[in-house]
Amino acid sequence: MENKDQQQQKKSRLISFSIKIILVLLLLSFGFVFFALWYMIRCEGDWQEQPLEEHGSINLAAIRDELIADVTYIQELGPRNSENQIAYEHLRKCEAWIIEKWESQGYTVGLHDVSVGGQQFYNIKIEIAGAVSPSEIVIISAQYDTEPDSPGANNNGSGMAVLFQLSKLLKNYHPGRTLRLIAFVNEQNPFAGTEMMGSYHYAKRSFELKEDIKVMLSMDALGIYRDSPGTQRLPFPFSLFYPDRGNFLAFIGNLPSRSWVKEVTAGFKKGSSFPLEAGVAPEWVEGVTWSDHSSFYKFGYRGMQITDTGAFRSASHGTREDTIEKINFVALSRIVVGMYSAVIELTSLKE
Repeated sequence: MENKDQQQQKKSRLISFSIKIILVLLLLSFGFVFFALWYMIRCEGDWQEQPLEEHGSINLAAIRDELIADVTYIQELGPRNSENQIAYEHLRKCEAWIIEKWESQGYTVGLHDVSVGGQQFYNIKIEIAGAVSPSEIVIISAQYDTEPDSPGANNNGSGMAVLFQLSKLLKNYHPGRTLRLIAFVNEQNPFAGTEMMGSYHYAKRSFELKEDIKVMLSMDALGIYRDSPGTQRLPFPFSLFYPDRGNFLAFIGNLPSRSWVKEVTAGFKKGSSFPLEAGVAPEWVEGVTWSDHSSFYKFGYRGMQITDTGAFRSASHGTREDTIEKINFVALSRIVVGMYSAVIELTSLKE
C-alpha cells in the first residue's frame, strides 16, 4: 500500500506532466499563429465579384485575343529544349520569334549568350531606362523553353504571352527605376536547379557587375484556374492555411523577399481584383525555388515566383498534356492588368 507521501508525489508528477503538455500545446499553437502572421500575406480577391479591371481603360477582350494567338503559336512550335535536334530547332525558332515580337513593338533587343555543350542558347532582353534612379533595376521574366516532350502551353507559353502584353502596355511608360523584361532559356530539365540555367548565368553576371537589382519577378505557369473544392494541393504546413480551390494566383518568395512580395501584391490589387494568395517560406520548402528567381537568390538578390502553382494544381504541368484548352484566358487577361499595375508600383519613383 502506498503511503500518503507517495500518493502526493505521484499526484504532483501527474500535475507537472499535464502542465508540460499544456505548455507544449500552447507553444505549438503560438507557432502556428506566428506562421500565419509572418509567412502568410493574405490578399484574397473574390472569384465571383465584378472585375476591377473592367473599370479601367485597358481592352480586356483585345488582350485575351492576343494571349490566345501567342500561346497558340508557342504550342504549335512543339517541345523547345536541347533534348534532340528537332526540339532544339523549335527552341531557336521561338528565340527568333521573341526577338521579332519585341522589335515589332519598337524595342531594341539584347542577347545574352549562355551557350552550353556546343549548342547556342540566349537569354533575350529589353530595357526601359529609369528616369529617376537608373541604377536601381527591376526584372520581370518568363522562360521560353519546355520540359522534354511537352508543348508547354501553360508552362510557360502563358508566362511569355503575359510578358509580351506587359511590354506592349509599357512601351510609352517612363519608370523611375530601370525596368528589364527578360525571356530566360534553360529553366526546365535537364538544366533546372543547375548553374547551366540561363537565369543563373544572368544573375551571376549581374552580381559580378555589381548591379543593383531590387527585385526579380519570375512569371511561370499562369493560366490554370478551377473553382471547385479539392483542385489545389500545397506542401505542409501551407496546406493547413491556404484554400483547396485552385482559383487564385500565387506570389511565392523566400524569407528575405517578404517586403517585396507585399509591395508587388499591393500593386497588383490596385489594378486587378483577381483572387490572390501570397506568402514567403524558407528555400527548403517544396516549390519555393521552382523557377528562375531561385538563381537570383544564390547571389543575394530578392525575388519571387508568380504562378498558378504549377504541378500543385495541374497534373498536366510539364507533360504532353500541357495544352491550350486547359488555360483560362479570361483569367489570364485580368492577370495582365494586375501585373501591369504591379510593375508601375515597383518602378515608380518621385523626382
